[in-house]
Amino acid sequence: MFEDLKQRGEQLMAQARHRAHLARGEGRERLFLVEAEALERLDGLLEAASELPVVGPRLATPVARVVQTTVERRTLPALEGYDELNAKAAARAVRELDHLGLIKVRRHEAANKGRKTVLDAVERQLQLLSQPPVEAAA
Repeated sequence: MFEDLKQRGEQLMAQARHRAHLARGEGRERLFLVEAEALERLDGLLEAASELPVVGPRLATPVARVVQTTVERRTLPALEGYDELNAKAAARAVRELDHLGLIKVRRHEAANKGRKTVLDAVERQLQLLSQPPVEAAA
């Protein structure tokens, strides 16, 4: 009876850890998407502001460069040389990424090359990460 209670307690702890892990990944995804959208809106505002005589390109251009650099640094996939990878290599590389890394690849891929092989690999990996851990046989 004690072993049954112990095993059930371990199962409940594993489930709780998994749910916390999922919530953390989803939270990081939401923050990333809000940040990326804010930076893109700022970039658009600066582009429009450069047309105004009060602001002009003298002020807007350097600020826009800083914003663009920040957008690239914060939103590009965390895989060195990602854009040079062919579809199969990129699909293999995403297997090593965490939730947020996969979100970045999906966003970048959808906005650029749109390779179905890579996008499918990202979705499969996200699905795998959302699965509860496999219980060890007793």
